Amino acid sequence: MTNKYVSIKSCDGLRSRIIPEYIESPHSKLQSLVWQNSMRNILVVKKPWAPHVRASMVEFVNFIHDHYPELNVIVTKDVADEIAQDFKSFPKQSKSSPHVLYTGEVDEIVPKTDLLVTLGGDGTILRAVSMFSNHIAPPVLSFSLGTLGFLLPFDFANHKEAFREVYTSTAKALHRTRLECHVVRKCGDDSLDSCQEQRQMLHAMNDIVLHRGDTPNLTTLDIYVDGEFLTRTTADGVCLSTPTGSTAYSLSSGGSIVHPLVPAILISPICPRSLSFRPLILPLTSHIKIVIAKKASGENNVRMSIDGIPQDSLNIGDELHIMNEVGTIFVKNNKFPYSKKEISAKQSGIYCIAKSENDWVRGINELLGFNSSFKNQAKPKL
Repeated sequence: MTNKYVSIKSCDGLRSRIIPEYIESPHSKLQSLVWQNSMRNILVVKKPWAPHVRASMVEFVNFIHDHYPELNVIVTKDVADEIAQDFKSFPKQSKSSPHVLYTGEVDEIVPKTDLLVTLGGDGTILRAVSMFSNHIAPPVLSFSLGTLGFLLPFDFANHKEAFREVYTSTAKALHRTRLECHVVRKCGDDSLDSCQEQRQMLHAMNDIVLHRGDTPNLTTLDIYVDGEFLTRTTADGVCLSTPTGSTAYSLSSGGSIVHPLVPAILISPICPRSLSFRPLILPLTSHIKIVIAKKASGENNVRMSIDGIPQDSLNIGDELHIMNEVGTIFVKNNKFPYSKKEISAKQSGIYCIAKSENDWVRGINELLGFNSSFKNQAKPKL
């Protein structure tokens, strides 16, 4: 919706995105973010329909238009409709021209985005990053305005200073790996060559979860690692996560907490029937194949979610091939159903703007209460 203070335009005419450089240092776990060409297009994603977040977003857009008039602010269509009526003045730089917001469909926004800014909680980051599944993701600058902020080093009160560092190439970024998941759905016969239309590729910043959903029966899954059969599991499901996702569902399932810079893939069973099925930490170069197995009852419908977003259900014979986004080391007799386009390590994963080297340690202490002592609490009176 457009009014005298806001003009909504299509993002089609914007310049195509540019990819910054990430420069490593032997003395830092973080990488320096450097724009060789000035960024122009910022995608801002917010937690939906939260009044305090909406007010903060309007404040942020005002700040960008007032102090960086050369930058273009992109929002999704639903956000454009939500915040259009909240602008009550013109940008200071023009005094008479309205604020301009650019929008479009997701496939139109993605190739234009230089920087991703999120306002909300961890769920907002995951939802925003999912827009760039199967694409090189832009750097992510996140501000805490939600109920949980393990991925959010910056308080919104410091948004001016944090953004200035990104704009002037003085910010530091933490590299977080993504998992790449290839889904091969079984057709009428066993030939993969006849199932081209049944293949799908997805990416996960946190985790890939296979679970039984609302059915009372346990799932049965055959798990292979680098072409070698590992186990047939009977459980509520299984969670495959990145180190970033180790503090999410994987942790609730009994998995280890892993620093995001550790190159690993985690496999955590969800309520397994066997007590000997323990969580595993595998090398990042591993190729994990999961086949939906046939049970004695003949049925085994499995639900799947990627970073908390439900996907189409899986059926008997369907396969998942899960690996690091950059690629894997295929050992002898390890087969992959089709060729994979390789990308460089510098183009893979998610680069999250960090406040300091100690963000992760502070996070597990302050948000997870790592190894907190028991506190004496008075019993409630009856």
